[in-house]
Amino acid sequence: MRLVFILFISLFLNFNLFANDLSQKKIIKLKPSEDNFELIDLGQNPINSSLDNQKAVFDSSSLIEKKPALIKDKDKDFAIVLSFRRNFGYLSDGLRVEARDFSTLFSKRLIDALNLNFANSVANGLYQSSKILSRFSPKDAKLINVSPFLKHERDKNKIYAKFIDYLIVVNLDDFYVNTTNYFITVTKDAVAKINFKIISLSSGKILKAKNVKLNFTLDPKNSSKNYQNVIDQMPKMLSEVILREVKTLTLMH
Repeated sequence: MRLVFILFISLFLNFNLFANDLSQKKIIKLKPSEDNFELIDLGQNPINSSLDNQKAVFDSSSLIEKKPALIKDKDKDFAIVLSFRRNFGYLSDGLRVEARDFSTLFSKRLIDALNLNFANSVANGLYQSSKILSRFSPKDAKLINVSPFLKHERDKNKIYAKFIDYLIVVNLDDFYVNTTNYFITVTKDAVAKINFKIISLSSGKILKAKNVKLNFTLDPKNSSKNYQNVIDQMPKMLSEVILREVKTLTLMH
């Protein structure tokens, strides 16, 4: 009886060791996801838990004199303001790009990818102010000059000719690279944390307020192309999230 018990224990231990060995082999064979990015919309509203019940938080009438010449057409026109925090810089594989430079290039690519009816550079400049920054961005955020990325209207009579319907405020909060080791396999992911808001300039209310986390898989074996891939693809990823929210605006219908 004792011999049978000893044999049973031996078989049980060998089975567990064999199972553990298989599990380790499975871990070693883990491969990075083939998806080159993941969009995670946190659906959070840091200002007001009920956007529908809010009072007007912004009055744009003081920014520009109301003129009869202002045209309110069927197209929806947008102003855009971008800010960045000091953590929104690129540092990976020995390459360092300061936050202001990285954020500025990121902003240019974002504006190009959005392809909305943006105000010209002068009209949009009315919203690039400390007042807007203090109201809709973190305390330590700094403005990004987006004027070079917008249309430069030569006809001064047309600079303020169109009524701007919406203001998009984008805050570039944090950017970092995650490195994960799976025994002999290494994966790298670029992570961007961004907040954006869409404000109605006719009602002064925030229509959308979202925190977004973007993930982009980097190539651990070809680091020379990682920065270019990040700056090419991640602004497009963010534009997809913003455009999805723009399409849901009731005033767009």
